[in-house]
Amino acid sequence: MRKCVFTTLIGGYERLNEQPVASSSNIPFICLTDDPSLVSGTWQIRRVATTFEFDAVRSQREIKLRPHRYLDDYDASLYIDNSVLLNAPPELVFEHYFVENEFCLPEHSFRDSVTDEFLAVSDAQLDDQTRLFEQLNHYALECPEALEERPYWTAILLRNHRNAAVREALDLWAAHVHRYSRRDQLSANVAFRRANYRPNAFKIDNHRSWFHSWPHTEGRDRDNGIRRLSYSLTPLVGRLRQMEQDLSRQKAAFERRLAELEQLYEKVLSEKNQPERTE
Repeated sequence: MRKCVFTTLIGGYERLNEQPVASSSNIPFICLTDDPSLVSGTWQIRRVATTFEFDAVRSQREIKLRPHRYLDDYDASLYIDNSVLLNAPPELVFEHYFVENEFCLPEHSFRDSVTDEFLAVSDAQLDDQTRLFEQLNHYALECPEALEERPYWTAILLRNHRNAAVREALDLWAAHVHRYSRRDQLSANVAFRRANYRPNAFKIDNHRSWFHSWPHTEGRDRDNGIRRLSYSLTPLVGRLRQMEQDLSRQKAAFERRLAELEQLYEKVLSEKNQPERTE
């Protein structure tokens, strides 16, 4: 099978983490991105068009969840979030977990139920509260059993792109992410039940295992640009006013700094021009 490792970086809100282990692997590492200036020493950079112009998060999820549409030159893939660092060659990960024609991912190591994951996302304000609780209410009516299951941890995904059942489950999962919360761990259990598909779940600690460590998020800014939740929820007139206010604050800060530098310059110039004292 033609295999690859891939990640996706959309919206420019964090720095691409290099993967030193790529140098000891024969499997290509591919980063799918909308950033035309992105370069890497360990990733092959592929440019992709975003699905939603004003929703970088769901555009990223679309690529993450449906690799069969974006990596059709490969049969199988190991997806890792940009915050995951591999410390073992991907060949060993495939060998250890991957079953041909299947889909493998870890269980969440510190959430006991999908309901707990909903509450954690709400407490951290990682998504629109109205949409979150609409989704939770719908799931409680539609598939309450799934809410009691342990959630999956979706930062690591091994999938066979050629398997029709896998593709069907992924398509339904992506549909739930586009309709409900952009936090894909909330919809995985229900989507898999609806697709009548159960992936192979394995147990590792989310933070560290024999083949990975997480999280590596230096330089990440969740509020940057169009990834900011309020960007999609604020009307155009409101966003224009926000930009005017941001520009005004930046101008005021620049003027304050300029005044400080001018004062410093005058002070240095005055001291330089003072006559030397003689005994």
